[in-house]
Amino acid sequence: MKDLKAVFFVKDFIGNPSYEERKHFLEGQQVTGRKVRAMFKDGEVLVGSTVGYDPKRQGFFFFPADTETNNIKIYAVMSAVSKVEFLR
Repeated sequence: MKDLKAVFFVKDFIGNPSYEERKHFLEGQQVTGRKVRAMFKDGEVLVGSTVGYDPKRQGFFFFPADTETNNIKIYAVMSAVSKVEFLR
């Protein structure tokens, strides 16, 4: 786990390299859990929701705000995360 950043559960393994993921929620978008912004130590920022964030655990599951991205859900490893912010 110490060398892992995250596990990405994807729709397919090809994806779309030119797709730019939306980093915000749409007005009125239905969300399960709490809205969060996760910043990784390598500079990547992901926005989505989580029902299981606890900074004392090894990681947490995260559902992207952008439902059109190739990612279905992400398991973020806490040792690779620099900051988690709760959004409104």
